[in-house]
Amino acid sequence: MKLRLGLLAVCCAFVLQAQMQMNASQLADFLRSELALKYHTDKQIAEYLKKVTLTEKLTDKEIQDLEAQGAGPKVTQVLKQLQTKSETLKAPPKDPTYSPATAPDSSAPASGPGSVRIGPKREFPPPSSVRQQEILDAIKQYALNYTQNLPNFICTQVTRRYVDFDRSDRYRIIDTAFTHLSYNGGHEDYRTYSVNGQMVDYTSMDQLGKRGGAVSNGEFGSLMREIFEPKSQAEFNWDHWGTIRGKLMAVYNYFIDSGHSQYSISYEDTQRIITAYKGLIYADQNTGAISRITFTAVDIPSSFPVRSAVEILDYDDVEISGQSYICPLKADVRLTAGNQKTKNEIEFRNYRKYGTESSITYDTPDALPASQTQEQPAAAAKNATGANQTKPKPVPQTARETSTPQTQQPAKPSSPWSLPTPPPPPPQ
Repeated sequence: MKLRLGLLAVCCAFVLQAQMQMNASQLADFLRSELALKYHTDKQIAEYLKKVTLTEKLTDKEIQDLEAQGAGPKVTQVLKQLQTKSETLKAPPKDPTYSPATAPDSSAPASGPGSVRIGPKREFPPPSSVRQQEILDAIKQYALNYTQNLPNFICTQVTRRYVDFDRSDRYRIIDTAFTHLSYNGGHEDYRTYSVNGQMVDYTSMDQLGKRGGAVSNGEFGSLMREIFEPKSQAEFNWDHWGTIRGKLMAVYNYFIDSGHSQYSISYEDTQRIITAYKGLIYADQNTGAISRITFTAVDIPSSFPVRSAVEILDYDDVEISGQSYICPLKADVRLTAGNQKTKNEIEFRNYRKYGTESSITYDTPDALPASQTQEQPAAAAKNATGANQTKPKPVPQTARETSTPQTQQPAKPSSPWSLPTPPPPPPQ
C-alpha cells in the first residue's frame, strides 16, 4: 500500500508540472482554494508558485486583494516576483481578485480619482507583508526574552475545575483550589493549601489531579517560549486584527508539528503523548508584547483516551512592588476524554515580590468578568496605531446562584462567583 501511494504521488507531481501556466483568474482561484482549505503552509504554497508562469499581467491591486484575503508574506513575495515578470503582458479583461472585503465603498465618496475606500466590513486592512514580518520579529524577541524580564514573585492561583459527564455542555464544578505559586529564578513552584475551603498540603499540581478532573502547568513563560524557540520550527502566518481589553492586537496563527513539539498530554499517569499543535498569538504591533496565546492539540492518535485538548492563556499588566509587568491573568483549559469533558478556569491574583514582601492577602477577589477575556472586533479599538487606548471598565454581570462549600465567611451576595476566604497556608 505504501508503494502504491508513493507512485500516485509521483503521477500527481507530473500532472502539476504540466499545469504551470496560469492566467490571473486561475491564479486567484488557486490561492483562494489553498487559503480556504488550509492544507498547506504559506511556505509550501510559495514554493509551488515559484514554478508558475503567468499568461496575464498581475497588478498591484490584485496582489493587495489577495493579501487582504489571507495570502501570507512568503506568498506575497512570490506574487511580486511574478508581477515583475508579467509587466509586458496584457491585463486580464476583468478583475480576477474581487472581494467584498476590498471592494470600493459606494456608500461614501472616495477621497480622490482612482482611490479605493475600505468598506465597513473590514475597517482595518492587514499590514503589508514587510510590516507583518517586522511585527512578527518583535513578537519573537519579546517571547524569547520574556522570562528574563520577570522578577521573582509569588501569587495566588485560583483554580475552578468543572466536569461535564455526558458531553452535553452542562458543567458541574468539582472543586475550587487555592495554590501558593512562587516564581524564583525562572522556576515555578506550586503548593496547594486549600480545596473547597478545607486545608490541604499538596506540594505539586499532580496531587490535585488525583482527585479527578484535569490539571495544567507551565503558564509562566515556558509555553510561550517553546512556540518561538528555533528548535520548534513553527510556521507563522498573519491572521487578523483583534481587540482584547480595549487594545488593538496583531493576531498571527502558528503550527508546530509533532516532531518538534514539546506539548504533552497525560492520562491517569499511565499514558502520555506529545502532539502537534496550532493556535493564535495576540500581540501589540509596536512592542511585540503578547496578550493571549491559544493552543489546540492536532492529530491526537485515535487510540489515546484524550480526544481533544484546548488552552487559552491571557496576559495583562500587573503591579509588583510598584513596577508594572505583563504576567498571566487567566487560563482556560478544556479536554475531552470518552464521554466526559473537563474545564479548568485558572486565575492568577495577588502578585507580590518574592522574599521580604512575600506576604499574601488571602481574601480572594471575584472571578474575572467576561469582558476581560472576550475578543472584540478590531473596530473596538480607537485606532489602528494602538495610541491612546484605555482599558474598558468591567461590565457588571447578572448575579446567579452557585453551589459553594461550607465557608468561614459568607459569600458576597452581589457577586456571581464569590468564593469563601480560604484558610491561611500551612507555616513554611
